[in-house]
Amino acid sequence: MTDMLEKLKEELDERVLKDLDFKEKNKLVVRNHFKSNREPSRVKKHFGIGLILSFCFTALFLGVAGFFILNHLGITQDESLSQKNEKTNEIQEHKEPTHPQPKESDEIMTKEEVLHKLFNSVDYFETAAGEFEVYYLSKSTVKYKVRNKGVVGGYEKVIDYPDPKNPRSKEMVSKTYYNKNHVWHLDLDSMEYVKFGIMPEKNIPIVKADDIFKMNPDGILEYDTMNIFRETPPNMLAGISLYNYTYIAKYLRPENEWSIEKQNEKLLGHNTLVIAGTLDDSLVDTMQPDEKEFRIWVDKDTGIMVKNEIYSDTGELVSYLHPKSLVINKTFHENELEPDLDGFHSFRDERDRELQVIEHADTKRSEVEEVMSIQRETMPLFYEFNDPKLSPFSASIEKYRKDLHAYVVYSYDKPVNEVGSGSRLLYTRIHPKDTYLRKTGDFVRPLGEEIDSMKMNGIQWHMFKVDGTDEVHVKGESGDYLIEIVTQKVSRSELKRLLGSFKKVE
Repeated sequence: MTDMLEKLKEELDERVLKDLDFKEKNKLVVRNHFKSNREPSRVKKHFGIGLILSFCFTALFLGVAGFFILNHLGITQDESLSQKNEKTNEIQEHKEPTHPQPKESDEIMTKEEVLHKLFNSVDYFETAAGEFEVYYLSKSTVKYKVRNKGVVGGYEKVIDYPDPKNPRSKEMVSKTYYNKNHVWHLDLDSMEYVKFGIMPEKNIPIVKADDIFKMNPDGILEYDTMNIFRETPPNMLAGISLYNYTYIAKYLRPENEWSIEKQNEKLLGHNTLVIAGTLDDSLVDTMQPDEKEFRIWVDKDTGIMVKNEIYSDTGELVSYLHPKSLVINKTFHENELEPDLDGFHSFRDERDRELQVIEHADTKRSEVEEVMSIQRETMPLFYEFNDPKLSPFSASIEKYRKDLHAYVVYSYDKPVNEVGSGSRLLYTRIHPKDTYLRKTGDFVRPLGEEIDSMKMNGIQWHMFKVDGTDEVHVKGESGDYLIEIVTQKVSRSELKRLLGSFKKVE
């Protein structure tokens, strides 16, 4: 305000009063005027010409001064308002979004209410940050940040620990970022990264448990039926806690086989509901045949599966998800969901974009056989094993432009009680010589010297030792096609015997 009045004084001096000659005689008139006003008058005063001129001058002065005051105030107020609006806009542009505080509900929930929140958890929290340890055949830890609202995105760091039963395995560390329809996957061992764009998932309306449970259990896992579930950030392992819809669809399907064990149990500061149940034999995972009973801890406010445990019929812990922390609706800075690629180099070959998976099946023998039947019909060249100790565990067909690639993984001499594929395997693939192939660890490991060569069933084989292991990698040619086989815990002599049963499909 002081600055404004100083500026006003300068403008009045410069523009209004600069031509007025206010000398000593004028000052004397003014002093006498004020003196006469203070002294009582003994005679009746009459308006004279001097008084009229004085009044006119005063009115003129006040009018001009008032105009400049109002004009200056108007400009100042406009400028002040404009500056205030600009600052407000700047604050709004840089202001981090706020999120509602989570409510720890202690209300009694029915089965229907629990299922609704579990299948629609994406609606009940805006951000989540946490860490958990998960065990399913092997152990991993996952640390994550996920944002469902606004610019959807996420970050996670996954540590996969070595499998004590597999001496070839080692600790692996990776990071995944998702932001603005792009995903970055960073391998901290090789310091390689891959970036790819994705289409935003369409918004799926509220999912009803009854609609899910009416589906065939096998159909739930099929790729083309995944749009039955709510949208979630892609490629995030954190989803097995935040939105594990397929898990719920499997374990809570038979409603009479589970119950609410506890309505309120504190876990990491969250009020959770505890579900306990028994798994129907028809739904048992072939990779985990001992699973029988389960327990699930559900955050009552969000529907997040905070914790779960699977037990054998003897009560032994078969698999689990154990949380270390969980924070709901914490505000993230934008750069927390963007990767720092300093020191990394791109792994992705642009040709990867043209690779397509045409068919794939694993675990279930009948489905694997269906894919192999398609391989026999569509591949220009196809060989397969015919040995009683070998059984196909997985099969797939990939396509690069017009080229077809056939993959089959065989289990060898697998004990009845061994889980999943077993530990002794043969990885096979057949493809044109000059095609582009998916880079998979089984076939791209560095090779040592050639240790043997042989010709069987019209194929000239060359056998190489895989560096740093006891495994072997054999390569054979037939016309314009290349055939490759990599062993896992299958000896060189055993492989040579098995190659005798590896024959062309006519």
